[in-house]
Amino acid sequence: MSLKGFQGNVQKSAGVFSNDPMNPRTTLVMKGKIRTLIETRPGSTIFFQGQAEQLEVKTIDLTTVSKPFEITGVESSLEDRIAYEIKTIEAGKHYRLEVKNRAKEGTYRGVIRISTDMARKPEILIRVAGNIEGVISIRPQSLAVGRLGANQPLRSGKVLVINNLNRPFKITRMTYDASLLEVVPKPLPNGRVGYSLEVIPKPENLPNLPPGDQRREVKLVIETSAEAQKQHEVKVYLIKR
Repeated sequence: MSLKGFQGNVQKSAGVFSNDPMNPRTTLVMKGKIRTLIETRPGSTIFFQGQAEQLEVKTIDLTTVSKPFEITGVESSLEDRIAYEIKTIEAGKHYRLEVKNRAKEGTYRGVIRISTDMARKPEILIRVAGNIEGVISIRPQSLAVGRLGANQPLRSGKVLVINNLNRPFKITRMTYDASLLEVVPKPLPNGRVGYSLEVIPKPENLPNLPPGDQRREVKLVIETSAEAQKQHEVKVYLIKR
């Protein structure tokens, strides 16, 4: 059982199969509490989700209950997406990493690499990911529609267009191949601000596809009055089987 990368309570199991007719399968369980040389609390992962203006600073505490250590360097693969700072809470024992999102919109994934003077723990990796939403959110950004099986009914799909500021807006343009899709916008019910787009496929207009090629990608481009001249793209996979 490898303990690398774990901390706190851990439990692992393994199944053992044999030719014993009374007990052909036995489960072995190993469990315990792992105390690392340098603990990262609440964990070693940071995730930003939501609108940029609403995201708060995330913190991770680095502590030791054994040998004192010093942080000798910090670097990241996300210099243009995040800002970070190390603060000393108690020299040699307790440091705090503060991370702030800088991206206005989009997704990202990377690491913060913290170097220490501890020979047995020279490096700590903090994984950072973000899914930053603009004024308009499109969910999902890809979907599959069409006839997914020979004996299955025609499958439609739905795309939600939501204003994260909860302000009224209009869909000003939708661009797609009308010979392959029909897209019907409807306001969201119960006073919610946004639209539900029903995506209705027309697989009968697909040409005869060669064996193994049963999917065609159709782009749905959405423009709204909330974001002038900005386009949101949804990948619609039209399937004919």
